[in-house]
Amino acid sequence: MLRLPVLAAIVVVVAAAGCGGSKKPVADPRVASLEQELTDTKAALAKEKQEADELRSADAALKAKADEAKALQDKLAEAVGKAGEVTTADGAVKLELVDQILFPTGEADLTEGGREVLAKVGKALKEIDDKQIWVQGHTDDQPIVVKKPKPEPVKPEPAKPEPKDKKGKPAAKDAKGAKAGTAKDAKDAKDAKDAKDAKDAKDAKDKDGSSDAVLAFVTNWELSAARALTVVHYLQDDAKVDPTRLAAVAFGQYRPVSKVRAKNRRIEIVLYPRAKFAPK
Repeated sequence: MLRLPVLAAIVVVVAAAGCGGSKKPVADPRVASLEQELTDTKAALAKEKQEADELRSADAALKAKADEAKALQDKLAEAVGKAGEVTTADGAVKLELVDQILFPTGEADLTEGGREVLAKVGKALKEIDDKQIWVQGHTDDQPIVVKKPKPEPVKPEPAKPEPKDKKGKPAAKDAKGAKAGTAKDAKDAKDAKDAKDAKDAKDAKDKDGSSDAVLAFVTNWELSAARALTVVHYLQDDAKVDPTRLAAVAFGQYRPVSKVRAKNRRIEIVLYPRAKFAPK
């Protein structure tokens, strides 16, 4: 709309200019100034209208995304029930599952209850095909205890019977046999001493805690990674979720959410807007 003061001024100037009769009107600089102000005012109003339209479009888009996130959150919450918690933040939907439901303590194999929960979650995720799914493994800060297997007791070899002659008496050894027997006894004694020294060294190494034990999970990094991969494999192999949407991420103990250790042992399934990748 045209501002009233500007219109009034233009009318006054034009009327004044028309009072000169048939004389050629003299250009009044005020008219040019007011016309420029009128042009600027129209441009400003058009810009304001455009910005208002853009704001309305942005608000509508935000509302649509919020409604979509709320519907997605409700769908996952219905699937997981009391076995987890679903939240929305920064455009991502996060499903948090405590480890006690999914895994036995210190292990990465799914429990029967964990399979039931993931079956429902996987069914819901298949219906949401426009999201990337990141499975994130988390643990508490307690170090994994290395449990060494107890060594099995060594069974002594049965003694060999001494050779006897025809009368049942111990056979006499000739000089060559006696010499060979003495050499064998010396070798056996040396082997026994070497074995004892090796055992003593191993026992000393185990005692100071430096023994290299072959374990499935040496630290919380390995445990959190294995659990995330277990969930990813279940979603792909059993729930039939598109593997191009899946990713496994391990955080170990370094993303705690609470001072209560039990709450930090968890699996998070985070849904992001799906990125499209094309092979080059």
